Amino acid sequence: MNDVRVFAIDGHAETDFEAIGLCANKLVEEGIVKDVFLSNCIEREKSYPTGLPCDPPVAMPHSAASGVISDGICVLRLDSPVKFHRMDDDQETVDVKMVFNLAVTDPQGHLKVLQSLMALFMDHDAMCDLYRSDIEEVPRVLMDYLANNQ
Repeated sequence: MNDVRVFAIDGHAETDFEAIGLCANKLVEEGIVKDVFLSNCIEREKSYPTGLPCDPPVAMPHSAASGVISDGICVLRLDSPVKFHRMDDDQETVDVKMVFNLAVTDPQGHLKVLQSLMALFMDHDAMCDLYRSDIEEVPRVLMDYLANNQ
């Protein structure tokens, strides 16, 4: 987990794919992924949606390691909710308030990051703390949680 770079942005999107684009663009800008990462995430989201009805509701788009240069997470806090199809029922949607876009080079590492984030999403108090944090503090708060809950 220590090798993962975390970025956090506030933003506005009308659709799930726009929200993914905001995150992917930040990861491209930071040199974490190549341009193809965005289309990889969108294609994966179409087949395997990532919306989770936790509190606050989140989505966790990601893709295969193709297009990923180094490990990173972009956290997007949306100014108004965006509909994502649910991970557990792709016929249903959830109004997502936060997006965690994952870029992971190692499939084994990918699984560990996913498991750690899933534990975070089920921790209501931790998620509220993260959601209410100043955007500049979100990377530190997230990394502290992940480091203490492996």
